[in-house]
This record gives sequence, structure tokens and C-alpha cells, in this order.
Amino acid sequence: MTAPTKKLPFLVVSTSPYMRGILKFVLETMLHTEVTELESEEKALSFLKNLDAVPSMIVYDYTPNAYLVEDFVGYLKDNSKLVRIVILVDKIREEGRELLKDQHQMLLMDETHLPGNLIEEAKHLFSGSPYLNEEPYCRIDINFLSILDGINKNLYIKIGLDKFIKIYHEDDTTSILDIQKYKSKGINYLYLNRETALWVINQIQNQIDIFLKANNFRFVLRGASDSPEKRFEQKILRIDDEVHVDKDFKETIDKAIEKIRSMIEKEAKVEHFLKVLKEKQDQYALFTQKMNLTSLIACLLAKNLDWISKTTMDKIVYASVLSDITLAVRPELLQIHNLQEFEKIKHTLTEEDQKIYLSHPKDSANLIKRYFNNAPPDTDVLAYQHHELPDGSGFPQGLRAEKISPLSALFIVSTDFSFYFLKDEEPTMDDFLLKCHSRYDYVNFRKVIKALERIKKK
Repeated sequence: MTAPTKKLPFLVVSTSPYMRGILKFVLETMLHTEVTELESEEKALSFLKNLDAVPSMIVYDYTPNAYLVEDFVGYLKDNSKLVRIVILVDKIREEGRELLKDQHQMLLMDETHLPGNLIEEAKHLFSGSPYLNEEPYCRIDINFLSILDGINKNLYIKIGLDKFIKIYHEDDTTSILDIQKYKSKGINYLYLNRETALWVINQIQNQIDIFLKANNFRFVLRGASDSPEKRFEQKILRIDDEVHVDKDFKETIDKAIEKIRSMIEKEAKVEHFLKVLKEKQDQYALFTQKMNLTSLIACLLAKNLDWISKTTMDKIVYASVLSDITLAVRPELLQIHNLQEFEKIKHTLTEEDQKIYLSHPKDSANLIKRYFNNAPPDTDVLAYQHHELPDGSGFPQGLRAEKISPLSALFIVSTDFSFYFLKDEEPTMDDFLLKCHSRYDYVNFRKVIKALERIKKK
């Protein structure tokens, strides 16, 4: 479809460059339109007062305490009666309700439903219009492209009216420096094919909740063909030194926990399970192997000690699955057994990787408390303490045996067993028990080692 010669004047107003980038990209993908993006109500007022024709749509990222907000909204009431005004809100405060009431051309739209709801509104408003964009290529502002972390899709540059030249292949890694060299030549837009543009919008939709909670967020775009680690990175996001998980990933973890519960209830013999796991070791990522093995061993130990309440079992399974969850995107860090091994290879790690490894017990504990309401109380303690050691040489707190609860002691031994079995070339129960007698000859730990001996004899 050929674009009309006169394009629709659209206005996006938001203090956030990230939000402006999202709105501009969505509108320009769906419509043949030029989008003006402004960062304040003051600049928006000046723009509107000097515009020959009113815009067809204004999208305003509402902030109740913004300077000139009442003047801006008042101007919209008096001078934009034929304009569709979409006001993005998180939670309208009372002064906002009063300010915006009875304005039928103003549509309040929940930010957490972006960009999907905005797309539907544009489709509805311009239904049957020649301004609807169905072109095979969609443009993307270079500034917004820089916010997308590793798009890893074909990117094109436009030559002439309808010729597009591929400048990045989907196997390439786009970086800010690569992209900026085009901007330095006066090129403000690159192009995606329509399928990719809609994929980007869908990925943004999946991450919008986290984006709204944090500053300096970078949208992590990963495709189905990417490695498991890259796909995890899309789901586990580190923002301003806090770790977040998205809704879909939380549901995936909940399902994994249900499967592990079912497996444990089958009363599998440990030797049989270890044999099967070793035979299929190459088929699964270390993260998956470790959480399954830790769950099984920890639950078998708990049953042997008659700690068989549902609460206890749920604590163990949740902690097994989630204690190393933030290392799923760093498989090389997941292989570091303890603080002693970390110190030996510390010089080979970046500062960021060092920080991620040392903080992962605390990060996983915080994730459990924030996102996994079905986990029993104090599950986060197991995750927080899973790298502690009874002689005080563990981390992150350097706890000694008397400060470690019996259930944490059981979980520490189970975690140690998983590392040993998955990393040792010829692991055996006898060899591991021999190591345990010197390593765990402390109160709270002795009962666990005796339980492991009894399991071995079964």
C-alpha cells in the first residue's frame, strides 16, 4: 500500500526516553505517520500552540505532580476536541480523576497493558484509513534501537524510495557503537521487516511490567533459536542491582516445581536415579540437572529424618529450583562450587560476573520473597544460606554451624552432593561420604550425614 503524501501529525509526551521510544516505534509501525516526541508538558504546550493543524492523536504519559500538568490538560480540553487523546496512567490519583473527568475524547489507558492496547486503539481509530501501515518494512529510530539489547535480527537501510539493503544479519550482534556510526552520517532510522517489528513489540509487551519499575532498563530481545542461557536472560533481568523475573517465567518455574514434586513422590531409589541422570547428562543444561538432583537428594534425606510435612518438602523443592536461578544465564558461574574455587579463578572473571556470583544467594532469596507466594515461609533462608559452611568459610554471611538451622544444613549437604556428582569424573556415594565425615563433623550436620549413609544402603 502506498503511503499518503501528507502524514498524520502525532504527538507523544513523556519524561521517559524509553517510553517515548516505545510509543514512537509502535505508532510508526502501525501507521504511516510522523511522531513528534517531547519530554515535558511545557514543550508540548509550545508545540501545540505553534502547530498549524491539530494532531490526530496525542499520547500523554501522565504524571500527577508534573510542572504545568493542569495548564497542559486544560489546553487539551479547550483546543483539542477533535483529537483522540490517550492518557497513560498507572494509578490515577484523586486530583487526576477530577482533572480528567467528563473528557470523552480522552482515553485512560493502563501503562501495564502497553503496547498491545495502544495498537488496538490505533487500529480502531484508523480502521479503513489509508494511514494504516501494511508495508513489508517498518522503520525503527536509531535512539530506540540502542535501548534494545542485542536485537539479533536482520536490519536494513533504505536506499531511495523503495529499496532496502541489509546491513546486519540475524546472526550478527548489534551494539550501540555499530548503530551510532550510521547516526553520525545523518541517518536517524534503520528498518526491520514487518514480522520482526511485530516480534519486537510482543517482546516489549512481555517485559513492560519490569520496565515500568526501573530506570535505565534495557529490553532484552531473544529468539527461539537462541541458546537456553540467552532465553533465560530475557526472563531474569538485573536492574539497578535488583533481580526481577517476568510473569511467564514465574509460571514456568511453578510448573517445573510441580513436576519435581511428582517425581519425588514416586520414591525413586537414589542409585537408580543417579545412573539415569549420568547416562543422560549431555542432554540437559547443568542448571536443570542440578535443581533436579538437589531436590531429590534433599527430599530423600528429609524423609529419612522423618521431616515429611508438606511445608518442609515444599521448602526444599522451591529452594532447589530457585537457589541458583540468577546464574542460569551464566553457566560458567554456575560451575563454581564454593568460595574457595571462586577465589582461585576470580582474576579471570569480570567485575560484573564476580558481583553476580557473590550476590546470587541474596538475589535468589529476594526473588523467592517477591515473586513466589506459594513458597512456604523461610524458603528464602535456605536459598540465602546454601553456600554457607559449618566452619564459617562459606558466603555470603560466613555463618558457623551453630548459626545454621537443621534444614539449612540438610540443604547445604544436598547442594554439595549435586556439585560433586555432576562435576566429578567418577563419582560414588562412598567417596562423597568420606569427604563429608571431615567436612561436616559439626552439630546439625552429623544427623544429615548419617541419613545419607542410610540412604546409600537402601
